[in-house]
Amino acid sequence: MRHAIVDIGSNTIRLIVFDVENNDIKNSKKVLNKKYTAGLITYVHDGELSGKGIKKLKKTLQSIKNIVDELKCDTFSPFATASLRNLDNTEEVVEEIHNELDIDIDVLEQVDEAYMGNIGIRQEICAEEGITIDIGGASTEIVLFDEDGPQEFVNLETGSLLLFRENVSFVTPKKKEIRMIKKSVYRELKGNSFSKKFGQIIGIGGTIRTTGQVISDLWNTDSKHFTLEHIDRLLELIKDKDTEAIRTIIRANPARIHTIIPGMIILRNVMKYFDIDEIRVSNKGLREGYLIYRVLEGK
Repeated sequence: MRHAIVDIGSNTIRLIVFDVENNDIKNSKKVLNKKYTAGLITYVHDGELSGKGIKKLKKTLQSIKNIVDELKCDTFSPFATASLRNLDNTEEVVEEIHNELDIDIDVLEQVDEAYMGNIGIRQEICAEEGITIDIGGASTEIVLFDEDGPQEFVNLETGSLLLFRENVSFVTPKKKEIRMIKKSVYRELKGNSFSKKFGQIIGIGGTIRTTGQVISDLWNTDSKHFTLEHIDRLLELIKDKDTEAIRTIIRANPARIHTIIPGMIILRNVMKYFDIDEIRVSNKGLREGYLIYRVLEGK
């Protein structure tokens, strides 16, 4: 069967179409992976998505629906996390999309997001317990899990794009702006703790994958495994406006040039706060977990 998953984020909306045989994710392949830059967070004012923002969302979803229809998908599953969950007018937005486009958006609660992200990670990385981090545009999810799934949560109500908007005056942050971002992240982390300590964290999402790629390109390391020391070295180069470091970021993912550095700072501060030295990168996460849990298993 052919399944269309739509991940509505604070900055981008991504359509992924999977062909799945015998309802088994292991017998699946991606036939389409398309990103739309909607920038929904830029339309949020006083906690609400503005009329222009809703119009932008509708236009993007209509384009996606047209592609889904052309590809003759058996299921069509748009979902949103903090991008819509944190709005004061979430119900209004969801209802308007439903009434005008006949599209139902599944706005995930934090616990569901963590649970499905954990399911996705386990399709790639074998780990009985540990900590995961997913840095989004408007929020950051940190989860302690064991063999039974997610057990403890830390939700930071800030993300890479939000930090950029609030602190950065140009494309890349100045030294003073980097210090402001660090302080903002520490304020969010203060008072949080987990019952267990781990020396390694599992990272999912575009910010972390891009960070791994940049570190790999600069120092010829494994892009799916890097350390806190690597992040510190990279941030020092960025603070010094090192040309090669900036060019490497642009080559790795030009669309993230403005958000990657705030995202790195979030990752660095989380690792320092929880005394974690290493990170493993997973290419699978929430989208795959959503496909398995919501679509294939129908939960």
